[in-house]
Amino acid sequence: MQKSKNKKKSIFERLNILIKHPHKKKNKQLLHTIEWVFILLAFFAVGLPVIYYQSTGKIFGGEKLAYIGKNGTEAPTLEQKKFIGETVLEPVDTTAWDIYRNQWYGFEISHPDSWTSMQYKTASAKSARYETVYQFRKEAPDENDPYVGFDVAIYSTGKMESPNQTNEVKKKDDAPENTSECYFSEEMTLGQENNAFQQVSVREGNACYESTYFFSITKDNYLYNVVPVFKDGADVPVNIGEDVSKNFPEYKEAVASLKFIPIERPKVAKNPSKPRISARRPVSAKVVGGRLVCAKKNDKPGKSQNGNKPGHMDMECCLDPDETPNPWCTYSNPKYDKYLK
Repeated sequence: MQKSKNKKKSIFERLNILIKHPHKKKNKQLLHTIEWVFILLAFFAVGLPVIYYQSTGKIFGGEKLAYIGKNGTEAPTLEQKKFIGETVLEPVDTTAWDIYRNQWYGFEISHPDSWTSMQYKTASAKSARYETVYQFRKEAPDENDPYVGFDVAIYSTGKMESPNQTNEVKKKDDAPENTSECYFSEEMTLGQENNAFQQVSVREGNACYESTYFFSITKDNYLYNVVPVFKDGADVPVNIGEDVSKNFPEYKEAVASLKFIPIERPKVAKNPSKPRISARRPVSAKVVGGRLVCAKKNDKPGKSQNGNKPGHMDMECCLDPDETPNPWCTYSNPKYDKYLK
């Protein structure tokens, strides 16, 4: 027992001497020994957790997950996104979608086959800069679904050179005169044809413009805006683009499906047995089987709100008692029979 105490005392005495005189020649060997002890302890403190982490990673689901920043060369896989809890949207099946072709403006675009037939409206108000807007709508949107479909708005490049001049971009009343710093557009390639769209995105709080989000592309003499449409009264999110990606994935698929086709417009008929229709084409209507019909649900014929004089032309294919039938329209509903002349 006495020897053990003497031994311990001897160790403490040597340590005390080492602290007071670390550079003495006889203390250098002990100093090197202590340095190696610390090196070994550091190795075990750092190395063992790494080895354990790698081995358990292989046991419980393969290799470890690596965080890759914006400048990384690799994107996380679908399995990695799900593992770290990131929201992953299921791919949209577009194999059964319907294709709408428009030879007048030379484009085609796909939409879910369950949606209602396409409607259109031509510019009538002085504030309208578009030529025609084609409306694609869901059959029966869910009550909690803020999106009813999308529009394809057509503009002449002779009048509108860029998306920021179109009706979809609304400048605020108190906007500064110089709007060059209110950047809101970037080029994005979408679709199998690698169409170069302009992605226009204005978030809430922009100093120059109201919130909006859509894709725009120019081809020859026309500019085409494909715009998601909110339900009347729906709350517009702060970041519309982000919300559309989460809650309206069909929209971006529709944009990517847009293709250009040759423009073909009917020529004036030379056959006198088929005279050319001289009446003005309806301002708005629904296209069903190539025919123009009334787009209003449960239309109830009454006094027209559009005309000041009896006998004016019907411009919606929804015939009223004081209107003249439009030869462009098809009045297949029996409720219009008594007004047909």
